[in-house]
Amino acid sequence: MRARGGSKRNNGFRALRIVLFSGILLTLALIFLVSTLGTQRFGFVHKLIFETTAPVQAVLARVAGYVNVAREEYLALFSVREENRRLWKALQESREAANLNREALATNARLRKLLEFKETTDLPMLATRIVGKDPSLWFRTVVVDRGSSDGVVKGMPVVNGDGVVGQVFSVSPNYSKVLLAIAPSSAIDVLLQKSRVRGILKGTGSLTYKLEYVLKTVDVQEGDHVVTAGYGGLFPTGMPVGVVSQVVRKRRGMFLDIEVTPTVDFLTLEDLLIIEREMEFTR
Repeated sequence: MRARGGSKRNNGFRALRIVLFSGILLTLALIFLVSTLGTQRFGFVHKLIFETTAPVQAVLARVAGYVNVAREEYLALFSVREENRRLWKALQESREAANLNREALATNARLRKLLEFKETTDLPMLATRIVGKDPSLWFRTVVVDRGSSDGVVKGMPVVNGDGVVGQVFSVSPNYSKVLLAIAPSSAIDVLLQKSRVRGILKGTGSLTYKLEYVLKTVDVQEGDHVVTAGYGGLFPTGMPVGVVSQVVRKRRGMFLDIEVTPTVDFLTLEDLLIIEREMEFTR
């Protein structure tokens, strides 16, 4: 009896579900017909459905609009990023080209100055380039890319378009070491160009010279030019060395304390000329 009663209840529930499902389908069908046909008979229901669904549709439309705007902004931002990368690359290439052009102009001006200096003298000269530097204070030297295979020997003078740089200190087959004139171990016979008074120009290890053995009786003024004297067969006479920048007359002693500023900029040395000499220069 219990089994039969349970079976009847299950059948009743099943029938109820079928009825409810059928009612829902029928309602949806009516809504579809009302929305599609829009007859006067279903006008009230159509209005009710429209009033109910319209706010939802408005919200969905706003959301879709926001999504479209965000999508367009993202695509625009992506395009801007790509354009920025392209422009940055073009800017870097332009800067590199500008740097190369400036370097070419500087090199051209420097080499032209060397050529003009070489053409003003009848001395045979060998062009060379600095490839290394010695940082020590006492032996202020640079390494150049010419050696004994090019005919370079120890003691040859080295110059550039501004004046005296130094002399060859040591030589190997392909390279040479040049002792700079500002080295403390360097000494050059020089003349005060105006008075023709002789002195010894010594390096200080810094970017100045010291002119020694000039008597206090000599008229020396700031701005006087100092040139090579030509004694000893090292440098030819009259090559520019420096300009007097300070004169001190002390109470004691026979000589003046004279500071000379080099005509050569030793901080920017690159291209040099080695004077090829086979005999001593005479005054």
